[in-house]
Amino acid sequence: MIALNNDCVTDEFVVIHPMFDEPEEKRTGDELGLMPMSRSVRACLLALRCYLILMSFLLLFHILGEAGLGRISH
Repeated sequence: MIALNNDCVTDEFVVIHPMFDEPEEKRTGDELGLMPMSRSVRACLLALRCYLILMSFLLLFHILGEAGLGRISH
């Protein structure tokens, strides 16, 4: 049986609350530039954007239908 001796190990972690920490320099997006993207990433982001727009229209259509404004009566 292996005996472990952890008597010498003293790990101390200092936790500083963000209120009491030194403020860090904020960065702006102007200095970053464009992010390089491959065609597949660009296509996936476009598909995601189209999906979100479609789901937003479906949600709006559902809300209007529940409110009784989506029905056309003669």
